[in-house]
Parts: sequence; C-alpha cells; structure tokens
Amino acid sequence: MCCLSWFYVSAVAAPEILKQGGNRYVSGGAEEGERKELDELASRFPMHLVFVSEKTSAPLRGVRVRVLDVSGNVLIEDDSNGPLFFVDVVGGRYTIEASYDGEQIVETKDLTGRRYLRIRFVFGQ
Repeated sequence: MCCLSWFYVSAVAAPEILKQGGNRYVSGGAEEGERKELDELASRFPMHLVFVSEKTSAPLRGVRVRVLDVSGNVLIEDDSNGPLFFVDVVGGRYTIEASYDGEQIVETKDLTGRRYLRIRFVFGQ
C-alpha cells in the first residue's frame, strides 16, 4: 500500500490573473481558500477594492467594476468574482465605478505617494 501524504492537491483553484489594455487584475475571495490565495497575490497589486453589502453577510460577487485614469480612459471593465478586486496600476489619480444590484458608487482616489490604495465599497446603505 502506497501512502501519498506528501502529495497535496489544492481544492481551490488559484485565482486567474487577467489583463486588459496592459493592466493586470484579479478578483475573487468568496471562499476562504480563495481569500488566502488572493492574500498571497495582494502585494503585486497596488489597488485593492473590497465590496460589501449592508443587506447580506454573504460575500458579494458580480459587482461591475470600471477603473478609469485621470483622462477618463477605461483601463479595466469587468464583473468581480468575489468581494476582492486587485488592480496593478502605476501611481496616479483614478476613478473607480462599482455597480451592484442597481446601485452605483463612484470613488476618485490618488495612488501617488502610496504603496497601496484600499477602497471599501458598501452597497445597500
């Protein structure tokens, strides 16, 4: 009888790093294992978006995200796969539009002079 205790197969697939127009991003974190995988990737992405709802304690999925540069050009537009959405952008001023269940929240923030920018979007307030 052979023992494969040294062999580890992750039940959680690593989140896929996507790319639009030269900008990398990743989203997910609905499950605990996936959150841990994203935690390991977080240092590669200076912009961290977090989506929560006042109406439910369940992790949000399907938030429509648009990241625009200072000129109004859309850098990234996609639906989140979970409550965490990390974006690899250089320092500068960005507008983030997040839409969920008919509600839109818009934030404009500077990444200049910071290593990381973390923005929390709370829906249903």
